[in-house]
Amino acid sequence: MENQIEEKIVEALENVEPWQRVPTSVDGAFLVKTPEKGGNKTIMVEINPLNERRTPMKRRGLFLRQSVELEKFLEVLENESIGELLKAVDDMSAKSVAKTPEGIKTLEI
Repeated sequence: MENQIEEKIVEALENVEPWQRVPTSVDGAFLVKTPEKGGNKTIMVEINPLNERRTPMKRRGLFLRQSVELEKFLEVLENESIGELLKAVDDMSAKSVAKTPEGIKTLEI
């Protein structure tokens, strides 16, 4: 099974330029071929969830090269305090009033 996945990865990245995203069957997971260093080819997985238009949410996602990196990020993301921290940031953002530069009128839609 693992060899089949490796073969598919090699085939998918064969004619791809460095830093070009290759979508996978997992929404929000992309393969990225990085530039060669000293003849070594490197491949990363980019995690970048899709929005409602099915495009990546961020310009750049989270780049992972090894499974241990994923494990460490998951440990942090699963911490309840991270959710509480983000809720506080959301609340603060909602309370701040958006100001438009002088001379620019807000377009009512």
